[in-house]
Amino acid sequence: MKNLSLRWSDLDPNFHLRHSSYYDLAAQERIDILHQYGITIELMKAENVGPVLFKEQCEFKREIHLNSRIHIVTKLLKMKRDASFWVIQHEFLSEEDKLHALIKVEGSWIDTVKRKLARPAPEAIQSGLERFPKTEDFEYL
Repeated sequence: MKNLSLRWSDLDPNFHLRHSSYYDLAAQERIDILHQYGITIELMKAENVGPVLFKEQCEFKREIHLNSRIHIVTKLLKMKRDASFWVIQHEFLSEEDKLHALIKVEGSWIDTVKRKLARPAPEAIQSGLERFPKTEDFEYL
């Protein structure tokens, strides 16, 4: 769980969080969590892999304003056992745990030298994703 610190530049002309800010905040949270579980930028460089998204979808439920107290809960929803494909879910929640937005991203790993999908994912990445927080209904694909 990460508490958000919203900026004026995150707002749209209607004075609520602009749609692209949700995606930016979720992307940063994913990278922060990957880092916590050993999937660091340095590891990705050493392994010549990086995350690649196939699909990113957001359901907007309630507005978020500049002074809103919001946190993100990020968990793994689905994953192939070799970690070559995964679905991560981000919940934007109020202090009262009311859902304001739900983002789901589907992704994989790309070999940054060959510019092709890395299947299976390197062992260090598989290990890190195994420790990544999982939803209650998490499933292996």
